[in-house]
Amino acid sequence: MIDIFLDFLRVNWVNILLIIVGASAIFVYIWQEREREKDYASMIVLQIDELQERMQQIQSYISDNGLDFKAFYESLPLINENYWDRYKHVFIRKIDNKSYHNINKFYQYVLSIKEQQEILRTLQKNYFFLKQQAIANTEFSYIDRIISATEQSIISPDLVEKSKNDFLKENKNENLNQFVGKVLEQISLNNPNNNLDVFWSVYNQKRSKFLGIVNNNQVLTDYSPLQISHTINSILKQYSMLEVTGTDGYRKLRKIAKMTDK
Repeated sequence: MIDIFLDFLRVNWVNILLIIVGASAIFVYIWQEREREKDYASMIVLQIDELQERMQQIQSYISDNGLDFKAFYESLPLINENYWDRYKHVFIRKIDNKSYHNINKFYQYVLSIKEQQEILRTLQKNYFFLKQQAIANTEFSYIDRIISATEQSIISPDLVEKSKNDFLKENKNENLNQFVGKVLEQISLNNPNNNLDVFWSVYNQKRSKFLGIVNNNQVLTDYSPLQISHTINSILKQYSMLEVTGTDGYRKLRKIAKMTDK
């Protein structure tokens, strides 16, 4: 009997080896697929748990006065990668239709709020740029007007004539050329081409006053559309009536991921 078996092995060892190799490959493939399913399920479950916490956080931004736009703007992006959309095809036959529908709906609510978050961020960024542009335009206007003003002598012809007459009355013994020299000296001192201190003095005074006004919270209204608040409030109300972590499908995903029940 043993001889027959050994003869069988000698004759068919190649086929037997192929069968062993093939079976091993199938086993490795099945094991890898199960590990991938475990990883995918873990990623989805962990993301759902995190998103549930984030949705509760966003709910705290809603009050009788509507949405706290500042807190909502400063919050982190709600979702970066949608693991459910990427891997749900793996589990479509493993969870029931109601669970599949609820998880789908949950992600739709999350993505809708993310869209509103992106709209608000875009509006806020545009507001910052427009505010900076308005400040720059005003400061350039100051520069232009101050340069135009300081390039002209602050001593008008009438003032020169009056000063000349006063000078002659008080200094009858002095030469008129001395007076002209003093006038020219005064004009030179007030000409920015020779003395930029005049320009900077006037400019810094105007700039300081302007920034003091701009930095006041009552200036330049920070507009945020009320529609964003209404939309988010509506989504959160629908979300509050949606069961996700209590569904059989969510529990099945946790089982596949080999996570302990909550």
